[in-house]
Amino acid sequence: MKPKNSKERRNSILKFSLLFLFTTALIVTAFYFDFDRVPFKENAVWRERSALIEKEMEYQKKFSKGMKEVRSLIDSLDVPGQNLQYLNQVISSKIVDLQKTIPKEDSTYRYDMYTNIIDSYVNIHDLKTKLREFDDVDERIEEYKEELEKTRKELNEANRYLDAVRR
Repeated sequence: MKPKNSKERRNSILKFSLLFLFTTALIVTAFYFDFDRVPFKENAVWRERSALIEKEMEYQKKFSKGMKEVRSLIDSLDVPGQNLQYLNQVISSKIVDLQKTIPKEDSTYRYDMYTNIIDSYVNIHDLKTKLREFDDVDERIEEYKEELEKTRKELNEANRYLDAVRR
């Protein structure tokens, strides 16, 4: 005995099988691209970023070493008996060399940071040079105070002499 709806059953089974195969193929394809292709691409991106970070760390080490050299040269300006003209030229050349090493293609905050550090060292160098010019100011002020005191005494004596002459 054959069922009356055998044609409908067969169509339903075919539709179900076709839909099942399509869904299974879709899931397998998604897993293939998700677990096979994406991690390789992701790893490549992470390797590239890691290489950039390592390159930046290397540059920061070199820049820090240059900063220490400039700082020690600027500190040596305070030592008496130094050839200041030669030392100023060395400091200026070190600062210029340090500025030339800053990567130009770096448009992030780091470029501004490195430039600001260089500007700070230039300002410190200028201020130290000006401060060196004012080393003997205290002595001159003392001399001027003594001279002022002498002049006041002479003025008082001259005023007394003038008062005595007027009488």
